[in-house]
Amino acid sequence: MEPTNPRPKVLRTLGQSLLPLILMASGLVLGVAGPASAAAADGTGTITTKTTSVPYGSTGHVITFKYTAAAGGVSSGGVHLTVPAGWSAPSTTGTSAGYTMASTGTVSIDGQTIIVLGVTLAAGATLTIKYGDMSAKGPGATATSSVGAATWVTTEKSTSGGTESPLAKSPIITVTETLATPAAPSVSLVSPSSIVVKFVPNVNAKSSTVTIRLAKDGSLVKAVIGNTTGTEIVTGLTPGDTYYATITSVGNGTDYLTSAEGAHSGVITPGVLTITARATNVTVGQPVRIVAVVSGLTAADRATVTKDAFTYTGVAPTVYATSTIAPSAVGTYLALPANATVAVTPSADQHLYATTYNYVAGSLVISAQSKVPLRARRVVGGAWTGRTVNVIIIGTGFFGRPRIISNMGRRTTARVIHDTGKRLTVRVSVRPGTPRGIHVFRITLANGKSCNVHYSQF
Repeated sequence: MEPTNPRPKVLRTLGQSLLPLILMASGLVLGVAGPASAAAADGTGTITTKTTSVPYGSTGHVITFKYTAAAGGVSSGGVHLTVPAGWSAPSTTGTSAGYTMASTGTVSIDGQTIIVLGVTLAAGATLTIKYGDMSAKGPGATATSSVGAATWVTTEKSTSGGTESPLAKSPIITVTETLATPAAPSVSLVSPSSIVVKFVPNVNAKSSTVTIRLAKDGSLVKAVIGNTTGTEIVTGLTPGDTYYATITSVGNGTDYLTSAEGAHSGVITPGVLTITARATNVTVGQPVRIVAVVSGLTAADRATVTKDAFTYTGVAPTVYATSTIAPSAVGTYLALPANATVAVTPSADQHLYATTYNYVAGSLVISAQSKVPLRARRVVGGAWTGRTVNVIIIGTGFFGRPRIISNMGRRTTARVIHDTGKRLTVRVSVRPGTPRGIHVFRITLANGKSCNVHYSQF
């Protein structure tokens, strides 16, 4: 028997076809996941962040990464994001600096790597990862102190059984440094043709460039790149000019900070060499050894007298031109180094001194040749170990404050402080540990004559 109100088969079939559409229209079904075989290949999709640079060592960072699924989508897949060394370690603890959350999936941590598993996304859908999240009152992440660009390596698998594979492009965040403006360098003379530039390198700078310029027009004299010692010496400069310097600090390739103009140097001027004949006391007809003293040089230069032929003038109208034997007239003479030749080193500086010699005469005292025989009879007083005392040497023929040497060598020193011709007042110093007993002084005149005398040491 047929049922009373049979349901047309066509409507049953139509109802089965319309059911999914009705459910979708009612909002009860938002999508239907495709089969696993339809997922995207591993290592596909893109990941981006709006954070591209941060100051080194800075704090309180919340960095948001957005992964977008490729065509085919992700079915129970995963994303690995590695935080570069030096940044806060990622964590799943809300109060930690590296606290990390994800908009879908489950977050776990392996060292510096953030792992998000169980991710299912349709093609074009996104996964958001927040590193340094502060929603649980954490402090936010701290950046590394290593300056430069670093890649946050990201891998992806599109299914639970897939293989984590690197994305074509991972995010890059550059850590920058903030440089202070360096102080202006100082410039000062160190020789007639050289200056020294002193500066303080910026401790955070990757390199420094010191630039030396001519003061009158700012033209470049020298640029020294990478100098971090704090001192630069510049040689071969022109007399009559002044110079100044600046220093530029270079950061990570984007920060260039230049100091103010440094104080100008003094005017580069030719050096004046002064040659003086040192006063010498000699005896008529005896050998003369005059020392020429060269002064007026700076620490960077040296001068030596290579020829010491001197001219003597004085009490007699005669001009004595000799440097080996004293004149035959007693008196005080001028020692003029008119024929002295001066060699200046380094050789590059010689031309600066060529016409600037300044000769200063010294005095030469000519004493009469004594006809009294040199003889030392006795010593009044005695020397004492570890002390300095005065003794008197009695004798004849003493003049010109003769030189006295003890047979104890350097253990005992003796210096004439007064000479009357018959009495020598001598200051004697004896080192501790010098043997006591009877010792010998050897007395030598300027003409080379000498004699001995014994003395006691207590």
